Amino acid sequence: MGRLVDLIDKIRRYYKFTPSELKGFVITILVLSFIISFREWGKGRTFDPAVGLFNWFNSILVVALVLIVFTSAQRIVGLSVGYRVEYKMWTFGLLIGLLFAFVSRGVIWVLLPGGIMLHHLAGHRLGFFRYGLSYYVHGLIASAGPISLICLGAIFKIINNYISNPLISKLILFSIILAIYDILPIPPMTGSRLFFGSRMVYSFVFCTIIPAGILLILDINVLFAIVLAIIIGIICWLLYYIFFEHKYWRGPFPKGWGPKK
Repeated sequence: MGRLVDLIDKIRRYYKFTPSELKGFVITILVLSFIISFREWGKGRTFDPAVGLFNWFNSILVVALVLIVFTSAQRIVGLSVGYRVEYKMWTFGLLIGLLFAFVSRGVIWVLLPGGIMLHHLAGHRLGFFRYGLSYYVHGLIASAGPISLICLGAIFKIINNYISNPLISKLILFSIILAIYDILPIPPMTGSRLFFGSRMVYSFVFCTIIPAGILLILDINVLFAIVLAIIIGIICWLLYYIFFEHKYWRGPFPKGWGPKK
């Protein structure tokens, strides 16, 4: 109970966005929503600004909700272990997304919003093992983002089974595609942080999120999709350890890292 009260207090004190974060957050929402609504600026081949603005506004609502869940998961997990998480917009990644949107006429979504920075809350890290910053912790905190998006997509997939709505369908698709892009090992996305923090953990998270996203897009039971994705992740994790990581850590010599006399 004490840890929960402490976490709630840290959320109240450190959760809020800085002005630079808010600026980057708003720009990210506007750009990503424009990308996913690019094909909806009219009826058929007829350009209609009114229809386009309406669909862009709906996309803004979808992107805002997804990004709030995404960043909130990272911030809360970070605060739970004594770090303040700061969102950093990736300008180059957003420009790449816009370029693909224009070239493909909105068919291809390239979603590369940005990454996070960690700020060490020294007073809240007292007593923790490995007191300072580390790639491993950075990766675990960042991975809370795509995991939360898969959970969000699963929740709305269940809702969509009872209340079918195009906006909910777009939210499910957007959250899943963003989770898949974010787990790729592209700096400064989550995948690069987790890959350099722990290849073993990355192999499991990567091989779970990708199948989970694909299975949730398909018309199958949500619980079955999640369970099957976890099973696939465990199998891939074991195979990665057996065929690569286990041999890699043996080093260049048959019986270990150092030459034997």
